[in-house]
Amino acid sequence: MSTERFVPGTVERFVQAVVAGGITMVAGLWLTALFRVGSLPWLAGVALAVAGVAGLAWGIYSELSL
Repeated sequence: MSTERFVPGTVERFVQAVVAGGITMVAGLWLTALFRVGSLPWLAGVALAVAGVAGLAWGIYSELSL
């Protein structure tokens, strides 16, 4: 039986990127759904959604063995 305890900060970096990317993408998609197309909040939502997808892609790509 292992006596190791969870220590904050021990989560793999790719997991952090996938989770943060997913949260960012969802926030951006909500903004695009809630505001009029072309408005400043809508554009911020698009930027967040793109950044979220990039974070997800980086997190997944960093774990691929090519």
